[in-house]
Amino acid sequence: MSEEQIERDQAIKVKELFQEIKTLKPSRQGVFLGEENEKFYVAKTEEEVYELSALAYYVWLLCDGEHTVEDMVSKMSQDVKVSEEEVIEPLVIALDSLSHAGLIKFI
Repeated sequence: MSEEQIERDQAIKVKELFQEIKTLKPSRQGVFLGEENEKFYVAKTEEEVYELSALAYYVWLLCDGEHTVEDMVSKMSQDVKVSEEEVIEPLVIALDSLSHAGLIKFI
């Protein structure tokens, strides 16, 4: 399978996942511990601490349990001044990673 095909398949999966979660309201879990050298640390438990990139931390902060994923797309688009279409993929990938780590829950 070519690299282009892999990228197309990933884009399709991201769009499908977005359709599934766009009306859900993610709620962040864990406690922010601090930032060092552009890495952000969030503790899920005393023994389980995650190092987040700036993007993952920004997305984690947006997960207030009040706004839908669609709302988050709009907010990110405005904040970084790019089209909504351009923020969907990085947002969905970050949400998926945060969800798998247990740092957000979809409600």
